[in-house]
Amino acid sequence: MHEMEVRFLFIFDFLHLPPGLIMPFVVTGIIATVAWLMTRKQELIPTPLQNLGEVAVEELETFVEGILGHKHAAEFAPFLGTLFVFIMTSNLIGLIPGLRSPTATFTDCASLALMIFCTTQYLGFSRHGLGYLKHFVGEPLWMAPLNFPIHVIGEISRPISLTLRLFGNIMGEDVVIMVLMLYLVPWILPLPMLALAVFTSVVQALVFTLLSSVYFAGALGESH
Repeated sequence: MHEMEVRFLFIFDFLHLPPGLIMPFVVTGIIATVAWLMTRKQELIPTPLQNLGEVAVEELETFVEGILGHKHAAEFAPFLGTLFVFIMTSNLIGLIPGLRSPTATFTDCASLALMIFCTTQYLGFSRHGLGYLKHFVGEPLWMAPLNFPIHVIGEISRPISLTLRLFGNIMGEDVVIMVLMLYLVPWILPLPMLALAVFTSVVQALVFTLLSSVYFAGALGESH
């Protein structure tokens, strides 16, 4: 009975596809539509929507520049800014009745984390060649047999940590809100939890983006 009630809450259930597969496309469509509305008719004196978009872009560029430095900010701000917006939207969309958070699905979180992991390794080897392996060897050189496996394990733990942190927080808040809505007084008792969930959703998107920026900075050889 309870399973049927939970399934009924998902408006795309008629497609017979898992939410983790459907919702990323929904989130992408929402972001693309909002971005198009912000940029379709740019004015010298910006409209409120255009002004919101410009402020968001400037703040995200400043955020990335503070970690990667001015040299790499222009190169990576679009990617990391898009990552932040996508994760934040994915976190928040699950608060809308009938929809689910893609980030409440383990495989979606793991995909994002693996994307960051692969990009980090690509940046390291493409910018430094085999010299990037020095990052794993460490100093002094005679400690390499000990440092290398430790650094490899630390590198592998990064996507695991990113996945579990994002999935655990978003899945946890979605489950708590669902329980409150199903078994307690709807629209009254869940309100404080909804407010906390909004805050947590933004923070988790910020933390994921922050850590991704730090990983990129390490691969690029920056130490900001």
